[in-house]
Amino acid sequence: MMQAVAPYVRNLDPRLKLAVALVLGPCLWKISVVFAFLCALVLFAILKPLAASQPVGPKMVRSLVFYVLLWVGIKIVLDSLTGVPLTLAAMAAFDLAVRLSALLLLGLTLALSTSARALGLAVAWAVSPLVGKERAWRLALSLALMIHFLPLCLSTMANVKEMVSRRCPGYGFWQRLLIIPQAVIRNMGQKTWNQTLAVAGRGLEGAEAWEPEFVWTGHDWLWAIVALLFIVLMLLA
Repeated sequence: MMQAVAPYVRNLDPRLKLAVALVLGPCLWKISVVFAFLCALVLFAILKPLAASQPVGPKMVRSLVFYVLLWVGIKIVLDSLTGVPLTLAAMAAFDLAVRLSALLLLGLTLALSTSARALGLAVAWAVSPLVGKERAWRLALSLALMIHFLPLCLSTMANVKEMVSRRCPGYGFWQRLLIIPQAVIRNMGQKTWNQTLAVAGRGLEGAEAWEPEFVWTGHDWLWAIVALLFIVLMLLA
C-alpha cells in the first residue's frame, strides 16, 4: 500500500500541491504545536515512500534531521546564555523542532512529489493574468530552479558525507564540520553551471516552453476540500 502512495501523490495536480504548500507553510508558525506535530507526522508518512524511490532519499531525510537538531541546539545554548530557565528553554526548543521539521518536510515532499517544471508551470498559470506571459515564464523558471536545488543540495550533502567517511575514516567531528560544507559548496557551484546548460539545452529559456496544460480531476477536488477543511480546523482550534 505504501508503494502506491508515491505515484498517487505525484499524479495529483501541481497547482493543488503548490497551493497547499504556500498556505500551510506560514500556518505552521501560527497553529498550536499539537497540530504542527500532527502535520509533521502526516508529511513524514507521505515523504517516506517518495524518498524511498530516490537513490539517496533516506540520507536526504537524515540530513534534514541533522539540520533541525543543529538549530535546536543553537536555540538551547542562546536561551541558556540569556538566563532563560531550563524548562522554558526545553519547551521552546521542542516547539522550534516540531515546526521547523514540519516546514522542511513540507518543502521536501513538494520537491519530491512534483517535478520542478510542473511547479513552474503551475506558477506561470497562476501569475500570468497578473504580470503577463513574459514575466510569468521568468518567475516560473526561477521557482523551478530553486525547487530543483533543494533535493539536489540534500543529495549532494549525503554523497559528500559518504565520500568523506570512506576516504577519511580517521577524521573527527570538527574536521568533518570544516571539510563537508566546503565540498558541498564547491559541488553545488559546479552543478549551477550544469543546470544552466541543461536549461539552454532543453529550450526552457522561452515563454513557449512554459505554456501550462493541466487536467483537474476528481481526486484533486477531493484533496483540495480535505486540505481546506484541515487548515481551517487548525487555525480555528
